[in-house]
Amino acid sequence: MIYFFIIIQCILFLFMALHDWIDMPPFTNLKALRKTHSFKFRLIGSFINAGLVLIPILVTLIYIASSLPFWARLLFTLIYGLITLGTITAWWIPYFGGGYWVHRNKAGFEEYRNTHSFLPPRGNNIVPNTLHIILHIQVWICFGLSLYWLFNGEWGA
Repeated sequence: MIYFFIIIQCILFLFMALHDWIDMPPFTNLKALRKTHSFKFRLIGSFINAGLVLIPILVTLIYIASSLPFWARLLFTLIYGLITLGTITAWWIPYFGGGYWVHRNKAGFEEYRNTHSFLPPRGNNIVPNTLHIILHIQVWICFGLSLYWLFNGEWGA
């Protein structure tokens, strides 16, 4: 399970670091992204998001063959819990809930309007695109494993 965790984290890191920089139509729309977000904004966002994932990767690699300390298990849970909360409030509440959440977030999601999504539209709500759904699933897997290790202790080598 630990090797699966490492692989998921590495893919997640690459996604967080590169998805605002590599154009992969129809999954990304860098032209629209560049119109709505400055270079500086995207650079800071990429560093913060990738850095949040890099920390657990490094801790995982340090403790891969040994006992996982409680602080590391707590760190994994806090980081992946924070990112999970972000995915839910930014994408899923507006998709299912609409109303206030759509009006609050709609302006920040225009760059994703013409990207691939397999979910049906729900009125005028934000629709999570395919690439972000893959990202969210990876984050949720990391959060689930973090919770498992937080409450069950050792992960074994």
